[in-house]
Amino acid sequence: MTKMSLMAPAESMETTKNVISAGADEIYIGLETPGFANLNLSGRGRSCNVTTQDQLHDIVEYAHSHSVQVDYTVNTPYLADGLEDMFIEHVMRGVNAGVDALIVGEFGALQLINELDLGLQIHGSVLLNTFNLGQLELLKDMGVTKVVLPFKVTLDEIHELNKTGVELELFGQFGCSNINGTCHLIHSADESINFGLPCRANYKVSVDNRLHPILDAGMDCSLCSIPDLMDAGVAALKVVGRCMNPEMIKTIIGLYRNAIDMSEKGANAGDIKSHVLEEIPFWQMMCEQQRCKYMKTPIADSYI
Repeated sequence: MTKMSLMAPAESMETTKNVISAGADEIYIGLETPGFANLNLSGRGRSCNVTTQDQLHDIVEYAHSHSVQVDYTVNTPYLADGLEDMFIEHVMRGVNAGVDALIVGEFGALQLINELDLGLQIHGSVLLNTFNLGQLELLKDMGVTKVVLPFKVTLDEIHELNKTGVELELFGQFGCSNINGTCHLIHSADESINFGLPCRANYKVSVDNRLHPILDAGMDCSLCSIPDLMDAGVAALKVVGRCMNPEMIKTIIGLYRNAIDMSEKGANAGDIKSHVLEEIPFWQMMCEQQRCKYMKTPIADSYI
């Protein structure tokens, strides 16, 4: 059984301290890009990132003092030629702050970082949509040591993909309803209007003139899947939440820390579920909705 690392989001020192105290082994964090109004090269809106390089340095220093690795997000899903110098500057702000790894979400950016030869780990973002062994081998050749798999992979596929020597990382809690790298529904980019989550919204279906969440294929929780994911060799489990309430993230990280620790001691899915519902009874709502990651559910059966 593979030892699984728990990765938590952070966008401030407060969140960093919260998730580390709750048991995170790694954090991932972005930095605001000067000159951008809303979106930036960290793949989120401005309020979801650290504001200055000095703040990032302080967070890295704090994390390292607690033996926690810091992954730096440079995973904007596109890189136009005119942004190349800005992108390199953005990367180097993280490097100079002392981060341990770069999370990259675009092939041109990945090639550029590989050529820079920075001596840091390179992680392939979920935005690369890595669904097969061929792409994993390609990413390995480009210097990538860890790849974040898409939300929609199955347990059997994870077993099959764990053959290249590249570490596999999966999203544990929350995440997109559909496939990240092909989604163009904007949200969480500091818009002046609150779009909510378009993929989970109700849409008017003209066939029968009713409202229906026709795009919603979201699965939110993987707590019960953790023993199977560890058996499949998953190296890291990531919790979504840059921009979320720091106390909420702390609670969720604590749940996943306990579930991973229980799995390492031989607990099964039933043991974990019982523990979670005893600790947080309202979690039963997720169980009732069957939004279970990496398990056979009505949502998983609906995939095309």
